[in-house]
Amino acid sequence: MSDILSVTYVTAIAATQSDTAADPAGPFAAIQNTGASATCKITTVQGTTATIYLTQGLIYPIAVQRVWSTGGLSTIIGLNDGSRMWKGTQG
Repeated sequence: MSDILSVTYVTAIAATQSDTAADPAGPFAAIQNTGASATCKITTVQGTTATIYLTQGLIYPIAVQRVWSTGGLSTIIGLNDGSRMWKGTQG
């Protein structure tokens, strides 16, 4: 029998793309591309920078602190799961 992981996201915020700073609304527990499928440069919460391919509509459970504007997409949504570790969702 396998375990199934389920996450419910409670916030969805348009990511602010920047080549110099982390997103002021982040970090995000996941990201979603709502536009056409394309590559996107990101920085994870651990500081790793990568260029990844994002398919339109899919949710990528990658903890992201920055979506770069260079080579970035204009339609990235940051998602948070309501846990206390994510800035902006404490309450």
